[in-house]
Amino acid sequence: MALERHAPDPALAAWLDGLLAPAPPLQDLYAEMAEDEWAEMMTHPDLGRLLAVLVRATGGRRVLEVGTFVGTSAAWMAPALAAGGTIDTLEADPARAARAAAFLERAGLAGRVQVHTGPALETLPGLPDGAYDLCYLDADKTGYPAYLDHALRLVRPGGLIVADNVFGGGALGRPRGQDDARAAALRGYTERAMADPRLLTTILTVGDGVAVSAVR
Repeated sequence: MALERHAPDPALAAWLDGLLAPAPPLQDLYAEMAEDEWAEMMTHPDLGRLLAVLVRATGGRRVLEVGTFVGTSAAWMAPALAAGGTIDTLEADPARAARAAAFLERAGLAGRVQVHTGPALETLPGLPDGAYDLCYLDADKTGYPAYLDHALRLVRPGGLIVADNVFGGGALGRPRGQDDARAAALRGYTERAMADPRLLTTILTVGDGVAVSAVR
């Protein structure tokens, strides 16, 4: 049993990166985004593969994503869907939504992924209760507590709610009194997810921290 956290050394990380390298067309999207000012928002292959595994494990019939960006994570998840499975992905920024839709069309995934443009809190209330096997949150971090309220209604019992960036870039390791609005929202989300009796939650040290909650 190991009681300490062990980050992979560079050689191990390189070996893992080789195993997780995306195939085209995702590989092409990573290359296109390499010099983009927002490239750091791309889903790392570690997380992309994790999402694909979780989609498959939950049945992969319907997936909800809050925060599309340019379609990276949706493209990781879509091949793991069950036959006839679909993803609803929500993006507030019209330019990013259009770019994601164009990429998903080019990748042959447009029939499996529907991009909804507009603020998530305007779209979420109209979605049906208990319809989703998995909800993935990777949008504005101050919105996470409100997104959790919706996810609890939208994800079926036995399904998963997955939230990225719950470490806040390391901000949650600092004293609570130093929290800005973003860190306070992430801290509130994570503490609530761990304590809510309707959820069974663990925190994975993948990337900037991933909270995985099973709906009881």
